[in-house]
Amino acid sequence: MIVYGYLASILYGVLCMVIAAVAYKLGMPKIYTRKIVHILVGFEWVILYHLFGVGIHFVAVALAFTSFLLISYKMNMMPMMSSESENSPGTVYYGISMSLMAIISCFVTDFVFAFGIAVFCTSVGDGFAAVIGSSVKRVNPKIYKNKTFVGTFAAFVFSFASTVVFSLVYKLPLEVWECALIALFAAGIEIVTGFGLDNITLPLGTALLSYLILYVDGVGIYLVPIVLTPYIVAIALEKHILTVRGVVFALVCDVLVSLSLGNFGFVLLLAFLLLSVAVDKIKKRLRKAPDEISKRGEHRDEVQVMANGIIPVIMSVCYFITAEPVFVIAYNVALAECFADTCASGFGSLSKGAFDPFRMKKVPVGLSGGMSVIGTLCSIIAPFGFLLISLAFGAVDIKTWVFCSLIAALGAIFDSFLGSVLQAKYKCPACGIITEKTAHCEQQTELVCGKRFITNDVVNLVSCAFAAALSAVIYIFVLM
Repeated sequence: MIVYGYLASILYGVLCMVIAAVAYKLGMPKIYTRKIVHILVGFEWVILYHLFGVGIHFVAVALAFTSFLLISYKMNMMPMMSSESENSPGTVYYGISMSLMAIISCFVTDFVFAFGIAVFCTSVGDGFAAVIGSSVKRVNPKIYKNKTFVGTFAAFVFSFASTVVFSLVYKLPLEVWECALIALFAAGIEIVTGFGLDNITLPLGTALLSYLILYVDGVGIYLVPIVLTPYIVAIALEKHILTVRGVVFALVCDVLVSLSLGNFGFVLLLAFLLLSVAVDKIKKRLRKAPDEISKRGEHRDEVQVMANGIIPVIMSVCYFITAEPVFVIAYNVALAECFADTCASGFGSLSKGAFDPFRMKKVPVGLSGGMSVIGTLCSIIAPFGFLLISLAFGAVDIKTWVFCSLIAALGAIFDSFLGSVLQAKYKCPACGIITEKTAHCEQQTELVCGKRFITNDVVNLVSCAFAAALSAVIYIFVLM
């Protein structure tokens, strides 16, 4: 049986190469011949599992094919398996991931079925994604770099179908919705990973998720961040919502919050990001004049991410360590305060005038410390709407929802106070405008009030910390 297994696996591998080579000789483009091998080679798992089971022989065949693919890549022996522009190492990466999963299966035998799901999501799902995505030219918007909507949808559909069929054949305890989540995650990983490395990240990531769903209790509270994070990263980079370093810092926040608070924490954090971006877009579209006052650029960087995210992250980690509900309250308030401030500055800048109640004088619209009727109303209403998410998740009850919203609105007012009294403001020597920018009209501006080191990001950080701390103190000494 062992000899028959080696012979069958080698002959099937050769057959895959021959089919692709013949198609290439007949004039089929490389993108299709390469994907023929990509799709067909996934069925090698079926041969190896049924003839060898889990063990050293499975690993030996996987390593042998990986070695062959590496030699072929180095010597460019099989042009029908390279990309259109160059000899691609993607097939080598595929062999490496197959070998790694085969080795893991030797030590964790249950992993073999997660391994199988990953193989078919990679071979069939990713394979058809490239073929279908490249075939549809019209009404096929790009999601990230060269990854298109149609290709991603095809990856999801074929990964989902493969997972369902695999689950039925091997009688795995997977629900249809769990198969859909695995497929959605596989398609997301395929989007966000480039340079052929998706042949490593996709199978390994999908295998890990499949194993967790199959065999680990309680993983359900983490499924939303696991599945959606790749899409958020892709959209943030493609739409330039965040800078590259901003995305890295946001990912760190995402991981820590998701591990600490699960689906609820992630969804609230995601809602803050998306709603804040929406407010910025509305502000930019409705306000015709350029922003001459605010120092913030069009894209949020790592400093802005940390200014708004560090306090919620700390609160979520504290809850993970202590399991004290007060930190969930503080987490809600911290994010709600940041959103209230975003709405106040975003919609407030559309007003015709602003007034600084802490200095008792009129100020230009958009200058920190200035308050308008529209901005103030938005800062009061926004937390109530935002924290409906927490109410829906059951993280707060009605009384706590009202409490958190009011403290968040108070924090936004405290933000205006700090912006008025302590935040640095400068005067342009050329045009005389008061601004938060250190340079204007191509000249260095002059400090007229506040402290140089207290920027808008510092104000946001302090006001967020103030709101979180105030909510915690009141909750402990009054509401508990």
